[in-house]
Amino acid sequence: METVAADRAILDAFDEALCILEGSGALRSMNRAAERLTGYCERELRGQPFFPRLLAPDADDCEPPSPSPRARERLSLRIRRKDGRTLDVRCEIDALSGNGDGGSLLKLRSKDGPNEPDALVETTKKLETIFGGMVDGLVVINEAGDILLFSRGAEKLFGYRAEEALGRNVKLLMPSPYREAHDGYLSAYRETGVKKIIGVGREVVGRRKNGTTFPMYLSIGEIWLDGTRYFVGVTHDLTRLKRAEDRLLTLSAAVEQSPIAVMITNNDGEIEYVNSRFASLTGYPPHELIGRNPRMLQSKRTEGDQYRRLWESIRAGVEWRGQIQDKRKDGKLYWASEIITPLRNANGEITHYLAIQQDITEQKRDKEALFESEQRFRQIADMAGDWLWEQDKDGRYTYSSSAVEDVLGMTPEEVVGKTYVDLFAKESAEDVALNTAPSPIALRRAFHRVVNHYRHKNDGDVFTESTGAPIFDEAGRLVKWRGVDHDITSRKTFEDALRVRNRAIEAVPIGIAVWDAQAPRVPNIYVNPALSRITGFTREELLGHSLHLLRGPETDPAALEKIRNAIVHRTSCQVVVKFYRKDGVSFWDELSISPVANEAGRITHFVSVHADISDRRRVEENRHELEIAKQIQLSLLPNAPLRTPHMEIAGICVPATHVGGDYFDYFENSGVIDIVIADVSGHSVGAALIMTEVRSTLRAETRKATNALSGPAELLRDLNELLHEDLTAADLFITMFYCRFLPQTRTLQYANAGQNPPLLLRADGAVCVQLDADGLVLGVMRAVDFKEGSLELAAGDKLLFYTDGITEAQNRQGDFFGLERLSAAFMQHRRLAPRDLIKAVLADVRAFRGEAPATDDVAMVVAQVC
Repeated sequence: METVAADRAILDAFDEALCILEGSGALRSMNRAAERLTGYCERELRGQPFFPRLLAPDADDCEPPSPSPRARERLSLRIRRKDGRTLDVRCEIDALSGNGDGGSLLKLRSKDGPNEPDALVETTKKLETIFGGMVDGLVVINEAGDILLFSRGAEKLFGYRAEEALGRNVKLLMPSPYREAHDGYLSAYRETGVKKIIGVGREVVGRRKNGTTFPMYLSIGEIWLDGTRYFVGVTHDLTRLKRAEDRLLTLSAAVEQSPIAVMITNNDGEIEYVNSRFASLTGYPPHELIGRNPRMLQSKRTEGDQYRRLWESIRAGVEWRGQIQDKRKDGKLYWASEIITPLRNANGEITHYLAIQQDITEQKRDKEALFESEQRFRQIADMAGDWLWEQDKDGRYTYSSSAVEDVLGMTPEEVVGKTYVDLFAKESAEDVALNTAPSPIALRRAFHRVVNHYRHKNDGDVFTESTGAPIFDEAGRLVKWRGVDHDITSRKTFEDALRVRNRAIEAVPIGIAVWDAQAPRVPNIYVNPALSRITGFTREELLGHSLHLLRGPETDPAALEKIRNAIVHRTSCQVVVKFYRKDGVSFWDELSISPVANEAGRITHFVSVHADISDRRRVEENRHELEIAKQIQLSLLPNAPLRTPHMEIAGICVPATHVGGDYFDYFENSGVIDIVIADVSGHSVGAALIMTEVRSTLRAETRKATNALSGPAELLRDLNELLHEDLTAADLFITMFYCRFLPQTRTLQYANAGQNPPLLLRADGAVCVQLDADGLVLGVMRAVDFKEGSLELAAGDKLLFYTDGITEAQNRQGDFFGLERLSAAFMQHRRLAPRDLIKAVLADVRAFRGEAPATDDVAMVVAQVC
C-alpha cells in the first residue's frame, strides 16, 4: 500500500511516534515523531520492510512483530537509529482491518527516562516542582502501595484531591479486577524480583473518583532512597489519543474499503494515493499510478474546455463537480461522476487535491438506452399516427405529441391547455354534459379503447379509440393522466359502410351463405333471407347444416362431386344443380362457391351464392328464342366507336351464354358525352330484358330537358327510383358506373352504384388510378343518395370501363385475371386506339383463361381524350 497524504496529515496530529505498515510489512507512512525517534525521513523508508531494517544487530533475542496481526500486540524492541545509536522502545501494533490484510498501525515509545536517586522528600519536591504544572499525573508509592505523592495533574486526571489520596493504597485508582490483584503484583515482585510492568510503560485502565474508567499510559520507575524502594508512576490520559486513533483506523479503513474510487494528488497534480476501488476502476495497480499525472487516464472523448474549467476551479479553491469519460488500462472507456476538492493545511494553503469518482457507465448506458427507447417509441407512435398525450388531474392537456396534427389538424401548442371535452364534436360534448354516468376521468381508473368523437380543425368528424391510465404519487393522490388516441375514422367509416353492405346482402334477392371450411361437413354459419325464400327452410333450419339438406332423387352426382372437389382442394366452383325445397318441389340452383382466405393465406370459409334459375332453365329449352334475344340485346349496344373532336370511345360486350346482363352505352347529348357501363345480376332472359329496360329508361332520362344538366349522381338516383319495383319483382339488381364528359372544361363527372371502378391512365402517368364514388347497387333500396366525383382530364388521357367478367376470369388452376393484370395490360397497350386496345386486352384475358370456359359476361369500354 502506497503513502497517503491524508494519512500523514492525521498522523502528525499525535505526539507519539506512529507508523502505518502495509500487509507485507513495508512502510506506507510515518509521522514527524517517528522520524525524530528513528532519525529517518519517511521517504527514506517508504516502501521498504520496516522490520528487520530498524532492528539493532545486538537484538537477536528480539522477535519482530507480525506486520498483519489479527489482534493488538505489545512487545519491547531494540532498534538502531539512522545515526547508529541503539534505542530500547516499547512497540504496540494494531490491525487496520479485521483480517489483517489492510495493514497495521505501529506505535513506538522510548524506554529511556531519568533515574537519579535522592532522598524521598527532596525527590518529591523536585517531582512536584517538575510535574506540578504538567497535565500528566505523577504518583509515588512505597512497597506497600501507599500513595506518598499525588501531583496536581493526578488530581485532575483521577478526580481526587491530594489530601484524599495521600496515605491510601494506590489500587483505589484501579478498576476491577486489577484493584483486587494489585497487592499480589507488588508481593510477587518483592519475593521474586521479576519485573512485569516496572521499567516498562504500557496502556492500562484508570478509575476516577466518580467510578468512571479511562485509558491511560502508565510508566513505572523504581528508585531507592536511603535503602528504601519506592515506585514512581507517571500517567498520561489516552482518551483523546484513543479516540483519534480509532478515528484514524476507521477513516483509513473506510477510505481503503470504500466502494467509491478515491485519489489524492499533490499541488502539482502528481498522484500520491489511490484506494483499492480506484485501482480496480482504472485497471492500474497502485504502484503504476503513484507519481503519475491523472491525465494518463484521459480518453480524449472529454472536451478540452472541460479540463480547463476543472483546473481553473480547483486552483481557485472551489470544489468541482462533473462527469468525465476516462480510459482504463485495457483501453475500455468508462463514465465517472467526479468531485475534486482542494485540501488545505493549517495556514489555509492548498497542498493536495482529493478526487472522488463513482462509475456511472451503466447508469449512463441505461439513461441513453432509455432516452433512445423513448425517442424510438415516440417516433414509432408518430409514424403509426397514434396521438400521445398527458393531462392534469382535471383532464386538461399538459402535453401532446405532434401526431395530433395528423389526427385533429391542430398543433400541440393549440391542444395544450384545453380539456378533452373542448375538442369533442358538438353533439359529443353535449352528450357528456347531459350524461349522468361518471366518466373514466371521474372514476380515477384506467380506461381502454373508449371511442371518442372529435371535431377536426377543418370541421370534419374524427373518431378515435382512447386508452389512458391515472398516475398517482406516493401518497395515492392523482397527479395526472397519460394515454394514447388511435385514429379509427377510416375504420369506422368502413365499418359503417360494411353494415350498410350487410344490410344490402340481407336485402338482395339472391341466396348467399357462408360455410365454415374448418368444421366437419362445412356447415352454414350464415344465410341471408333470400336463401330461406329459395329453399323454403328457415334460417335456423339451414344454420349448422350443409348442402346435403337440399339433395333429392334427381340431384346430379357429378355436380355434387364437383362441389366436393372444390371443398377438398379449396378452389372456386360454379355449378348448376337440381336441389329440392323443404316442400319437396325441385328447383335449379345456379351455385357459385368461392374460398375465403385469412391474412395468412389459409382458407377458412367458403361463400356460396345461390340463384334459383328454374325459370331460366325453362327458357333455355327454346334455343331459337334465346338467339333472337341475343341478337336483340346486342343490337341495342353501340355498333361503332364514337369519335368527336374531344373524345374517341369504343366498347364491346361478350355474353357468357346466349344472353347476358352486361351493358354499356355511350352517346353525345346536348354537347356532353355520356358513358355508362352496367352489370345485371344473372345471365337469364330476365337479365337481358332488364338490361333492355335499363337502356330505354336511361336514354329517356338523359333526353329530358330537366335532366340535361343533371349530374351522374342524380341520374342514378332517378334510375334507381324508376327501376326499383321491376328489379324487386325480378329478384335482380344492377351495378352501374355512369360518367359525363364536359368538353369545354374537359371535366369528367361520375357516380357509382356498386360497379367496378374504371381505370384512369394519364398521358404521362406511370400507374393506373381507380375512379370510385360511394353508392349502393340499383334495386336494393328505393331512396338512395349517390356520391358524385369529378376530375379534369387532359389530351391523351385514357379511361377503361369494365365488368367483373374481366377481373374474375379464371384459368384451369382457379387463378383470377384480377385488377393487377388488367392494369398491366392497359398500360402495355396504352399506345393503341380504343378499339384496338379493347381487342388486345381481350386477347390477354383469353390467353390467361386458356381452355377454361368463360363463366361471366364481359363488357369493356375505352375512352381517349383528344
